[in-house]
Amino acid sequence: MDVVISDSSVSGRKGGIVNRRNHSFVMESKLHDVKGRVDYISSPKRQENLYAVFSNVEDSYWELLAEQNQRDFAKSGTEGTCIEARELIIMLPPSLIDYEHEILLKYMTSKFLEKYDVGCCAALHHNKSKTNLHIHLIFSEREIRQEVERKIASRNMFYNESGKHVRTKKEILDERGNLRPGCKIIKKGEVYETNFFQPKKEEFKSNAFLENMKQVMTDVINEIVKDENEKLQVFQKGGPYLATKKIGKNNPKADEIKVDNYLRQEWNRNVDRALLTGASEADVMAAKQSQVDEPVAESLQKHGQDPRLFTEILQKAIGYLRGFVEFLRETKYCDRDPDGNPLIDHDVRIDITPEPLPKKTKGERPSSGKQEAEVMRLQQVLNKMKKQEQKIYAIEKAIVKLEKDLKEVKKKWFHRKEQKELEGKIEAKKVQLEKAKATLDLIPAQYGYQNALEVTKAIRLAKAELKKVQMAQKAWDAPEPEPEKMYLRIPANVPKVGKQEMQNSTGKKRSIHERLEEKKQIVEQQPKKKKQRNGMEL
Repeated sequence: MDVVISDSSVSGRKGGIVNRRNHSFVMESKLHDVKGRVDYISSPKRQENLYAVFSNVEDSYWELLAEQNQRDFAKSGTEGTCIEARELIIMLPPSLIDYEHEILLKYMTSKFLEKYDVGCCAALHHNKSKTNLHIHLIFSEREIRQEVERKIASRNMFYNESGKHVRTKKEILDERGNLRPGCKIIKKGEVYETNFFQPKKEEFKSNAFLENMKQVMTDVINEIVKDENEKLQVFQKGGPYLATKKIGKNNPKADEIKVDNYLRQEWNRNVDRALLTGASEADVMAAKQSQVDEPVAESLQKHGQDPRLFTEILQKAIGYLRGFVEFLRETKYCDRDPDGNPLIDHDVRIDITPEPLPKKTKGERPSSGKQEAEVMRLQQVLNKMKKQEQKIYAIEKAIVKLEKDLKEVKKKWFHRKEQKELEGKIEAKKVQLEKAKATLDLIPAQYGYQNALEVTKAIRLAKAELKKVQMAQKAWDAPEPEPEKMYLRIPANVPKVGKQEMQNSTGKKRSIHERLEEKKQIVEQQPKKKKQRNGMEL
């Protein structure tokens, strides 16, 4: 597909190259079971590569914290799940593993505690493959009170099963007037509430907190890291690059995030290529604004959150940016107008095909051996039953014929002997018939089925399972479709003669590249037999 752009104002201005270092990664998460989470990050039995643990509080601290948070959450009547604490996950450069583990962990944690006087527990980990060194830092949103607050009941107080305070005793009694399980009564003069912690700090809920922590931890890492190539910088949301996402453990959307990260990395690579080819940061930002930011905003307004649509937008944006790089290369040696725009004397055709998605690993081809064997087994059972039924039918037909012969013989005189022979044969056939029927009943029972209906149902299900596997095999064997090629055709914006006159007037000598281009144009203008391809004007 050719796309024609009539506006030739695509800029080729040179600009400064952005020196992009590695981006730091600090992620925050809400904890709904802080005691369990603390045990998880600090337990050598549950962590394969646990190097150090640091805590500024006792284990009982987290139990008391969870209790007060749950109590306050129940009193608030808020829907959802109670947040008992928060956690920071801080990625570290690989070389920091060479530092003393406990000292490294305490130093990193101390930078957090310098600003926030709250309880925390931190652990230094490696993932299973030892490719990701990181710190888990669990912290409370509440400071400890200087004096414990105890609230005394001025009258009898009543609490229902959910711990909510109710006005009257009747509200917590059953039909017989007994206290319902889980309800409680606090008598006048007793302590009904003990608070060890102050209210939650609103600061921890804000985006500014996380951004501040990213900067703090990045600065700390850059202070102690020895290799300049490992120094980090905080990702700037307003810059030309796209941030990748972390894939958590057992994340059900892991495959979706992997595809998203792949496309984001491809965009960032093409940003680097554009800057290195001669584009300014303003040029790339303009491309990001028009190809990513604006389409995403429009998509959100029309369709809401839809990862599939974002993927399509990013695929097209990468194709556009890749084409922009190609355009810069094509126009590198062109003359420029006073505004810096390239003067093109020939049409430029650029490939802007959307970036294909990464090929999925197929794994092993689905095997249908088990399903085929099951269908064959059930088919054999069914064939045995059909054969036995045919035998029964043949015996029944023989009995009918013999009974007909007997009826005819009884009409005649002096055929007593023949009558007895026929009666004997009929009795023998009836015995044979009963045995054949009994055998028919035994056939399905030998294979775990009660009757023919169960066998037919089983074979129908087995064939359906086989068909599923065969469909999976067909999908596995099918080649992945190639994306349709899309091209951007930028028409010439200056006549060839005009350019020649300009060169003559300026006295500039044409370069080898320009002369080659002239030869190319002459060849292309010669008559050729080719199919007409219509372009779509934007």
